[in-house]
Amino acid sequence: MFTPLLKKLTPNLQLIAVGNFFLKFFFIYALWKGFSFLVAIEGTVLHDLWISLNNWLAAKMAQHTAFLLKSVLGHELIFNRRNVIISGTEGFYIANHCLGIAPMVIFAGLIVAYPGKWLQKIWYIPVGMFCIYAINVVRLVALGATQECCAKIFFELAHSSVYLLFSYGMFFLLVVLWMNFLSKK
Repeated sequence: MFTPLLKKLTPNLQLIAVGNFFLKFFFIYALWKGFSFLVAIEGTVLHDLWISLNNWLAAKMAQHTAFLLKSVLGHELIFNRRNVIISGTEGFYIANHCLGIAPMVIFAGLIVAYPGKWLQKIWYIPVGMFCIYAINVVRLVALGATQECCAKIFFELAHSSVYLLFSYGMFFLLVVLWMNFLSKK
C-alpha cells in the first residue's frame, strides 16, 4: 500500500517493510478514531447502532460471567444486561470500555498491517477477537470472585491493575503468536 512511496525515500527493504507496517497500522488506527468520532454524534443512526452493539455485547458478557460464577464457582447472584451482583457484594457494572472493543479493533489492525497470508489473517482475526472476549469474561469472573472473597482495596487493585495487566498480557501474546509463528505459514 505504502511501498512505492517508501521506495522513493530509501532503498533499504527492511526499513521499507517496517515503515509499511507502521503506516498501514496508523491508517487503520486513524480510521478507528474517525469511526469513534462518528458514533459519538448523538441522534444519528450510526450512534444508535453503536449503542445497541455495546448493550448487546455487555449483556452477553454479563450472561457468560454470571454463568461461570454460578455454575462453575457456585456463587449465588443476580445479573442483568450490565450488572453482576454476587450475594453479599455491591456487584459490578460492565461499562463500554470494559467490553474490549478497542483492543479487538487494535488487534485486527495489527494483524492486517503485519505481513502474512490473507487466508491466515481471515481465520486468525476472528479467533483472536473471540480470545479477547473470553479473556474479558475471565477477567470479570475473577473480579466477581475477588469482590466476594476479599477486602474492597483488593478488588480495586485487581480491577485497576492486576487483571488489566493480565488482559493486555494475553493480548500481547496473541500478537506475538501471529508475528512469530502464524504469519510465516
